[in-house]
Amino acid sequence: MEKVEPMDILRMPSPEEETMAEITTWVKTLKDNKAANCTTVLFKKNTPKKILKLYEKNYDLIPFPAHKEYKIER
Repeated sequence: MEKVEPMDILRMPSPEEETMAEITTWVKTLKDNKAANCTTVLFKKNTPKKILKLYEKNYDLIPFPAHKEYKIER
């Protein structure tokens, strides 16, 4: 995570930050997969398909190694 400077609150969020904010509101939890050396994202039960597609296109924006595949809460 980037260091927040006092004046950063005055800047507009970048498009990447807006996309991540939209995706992370629907994330339930993250699970480490030590065998694959990455993380699996678990989305909330009623996550809209729009958010899932957005994740598939932008999973590389996550600031740690993550799977393109995700899971949905049951």
